[in-house]
Parts: sequence; C-alpha cells; structure tokens
Amino acid sequence: MLAISYISLKLINKITLWKIDKNKDIIGINTNHKYYYQVQGQLHVTRRRFSIIAYWTNKGLKYETIERDDIFWGNKMFPKLEMFFFNCLLPELVDPRHFRSMQIRNPTYILEVKMKKKNRLHYTRMNII
Repeated sequence: MLAISYISLKLINKITLWKIDKNKDIIGINTNHKYYYQVQGQLHVTRRRFSIIAYWTNKGLKYETIERDDIFWGNKMFPKLEMFFFNCLLPELVDPRHFRSMQIRNPTYILEVKMKKKNRLHYTRMNII
C-alpha cells in the first residue's frame, strides 16, 4: 500500500525539507529535517515501503518519493524512541505521578535540552533589545 503526505508550500526557500541548488531547483531531501523523521516513523509503524510527499511551487506540482530507510531507523530513530519509552513513558505507565499532582519524571538528558533552549531563548531576547 501507499502512504502519502501532502505539504503545501508558498515559499520553498523557507522550507528546509528539500535541498535546493543555486537555481532554486530541488535536488533532494534533507534527511536531518523533522518531516523526514516523521515520514520514516510513519513508514515503519505502518510497514509501508515508501511515501510520496507532494508540494506546490510556482513551477507547478512537485512530488518526491521517500523510501523506508531501515538503516536510518535503526541508527537515528529507534535508539531515541527506545530511550524515551524506557526513561519517560514506561515509568509513568507503571507509577503515574499525574494523578498524585506530582511533576513528571524528567531524565537528565531532557533537563539538559530544556536548559539549553531556555538559555538560547534568553540570549536571543538580549540581542533583540
């Protein structure tokens, strides 16, 4: 079966899913983009072989076929999903804190990312003023 993702674009320069050459032609997919991760996740969960992303540009309708990448899944996605499941989701399922009005468990790696985002936001605001 076929999995299809639709994305409508007005300004292709602002969308970083595609690699674009100097002539503003699309030359491939950015495999570090969150949409690529999303499509790969959908392909693995649904056990599909490929997905088609369709998009509209000022040159007309374009589409890109993305095949399921088992190596990408195994190296970049599955380890993070597994870590999230065992460190965040499973402990909350086994011993829920929400109903006891307690804060959720945040592993160290999540707290570090939150702190980096907070510092980056603070730094950005300082530069704007």
